[in-house]
Amino acid sequence: MSIAALNSLSNLLVTIAVGPGIVTHEYAHYAACKLTGVAVLGLPAMRPTADDAVLEHESVSAFGPDFAIAVAPFVANSLFALACFAAASAVIGPLGWLCLWLGVAFGFTSFPSDADTETLFATAAELPRTTRPVGYLLAAPVRAASWSVLLAGVLTFGWTSVLFAAGSGMT
Repeated sequence: MSIAALNSLSNLLVTIAVGPGIVTHEYAHYAACKLTGVAVLGLPAMRPTADDAVLEHESVSAFGPDFAIAVAPFVANSLFALACFAAASAVIGPLGWLCLWLGVAFGFTSFPSDADTETLFATAAELPRTTRPVGYLLAAPVRAASWSVLLAGVLTFGWTSVLFAAGSGMT
C-alpha cells in the first residue's frame, strides 16, 4: 500500500471518528462569514479522505471578520461539547455513550486549523495604528495554538478534558 493510500485511509478513519465535529467546525465558519458579511462561495465541503474539510469564501482583508471566522469553531464546538458532556452525565446506556462520543468529537475539532488562522497577522497589520497592538495580542495566541501540530494536539486534548470536567460536573 502506498503512502498516499495510507494517508487517505488515515484521514477517512479520523473523519469517521470526529465527523460531527468537523461538520460543525465548518458550519461555524460558514455562520461567521454570513454574520460578518463575507461572501461564501459554496457550502462547506467534507472530503473524507483528504487532510481537511473546506469552506471557500471571499478574501478577508479586515481583522474583525477574519478573527471572527477563525475562532467561530472554537466557540461553537466548545458549546456543543459542553452540552454533550452534560447530557452524557445525565443519561445512562447507549444514549450516554453517544453523547460522550459527540462531546469528544466536538471538543477535538474546536480549535482552528493552521489554514483558518494564516491571515490573522496580515489583517491585524491593516488595523489603525492605535488598535494594531490589540489585534496582534488577539491574533498571537490563536495563531500559535494552530501553527504547531504538537501544540494544537496538546491544547485540544487539554481543552476537551476541561470541557468534559465542566460538562459532567467534575469541577
